Amino acid sequence: MSHHLSQDQLSMCILERSTPEEMRHSRECPQCRAELERFHAPVSTFRATMQDWSDREAVPQLAEVSRFLGRPRRFANPLWRWAPVAMAVMLLTGIPIFVQQRNLYQTETAEAPHQDALLMEAVNMHLSRTMPSPMEPIMALMPEERTVMESGGNQ
Repeated sequence: MSHHLSQDQLSMCILERSTPEEMRHSRECPQCRAELERFHAPVSTFRATMQDWSDREAVPQLAEVSRFLGRPRRFANPLWRWAPVAMAVMLLTGIPIFVQQRNLYQTETAEAPHQDALLMEAVNMHLSRTMPSPMEPIMALMPEERTVMESGGNQ
């Protein structure tokens, strides 16, 4: 091999997944060997630190683990036994309320165009008046043209 190993090839050498030719080159080439040794130092330091850290951790003994796993599964508080029942009651009452509210909203939105038409009719009637509304009672006292004509003509 006439050229030096790439970073990927060096990584594969460290993981011991490289080809035999790459492994031979990493042992024979001083520059590639120095690169591998430079990388091995931090990795070995990290490995030693992690082993020390894991050795200091308190690991429960097998008897403690089996005693913990062997105890019966119970809720710490008996009130927690009622939690699934309470959730079921909430769901069974909440779903019909939600459905009823949704149906009510749909009927309100369906009636909205009808209410809009009624409002427009009221506005139209108000705007088409010939005289103000306070004078309407006086109009009841005045005879209409039709009644005058029918009872005997113009007077």
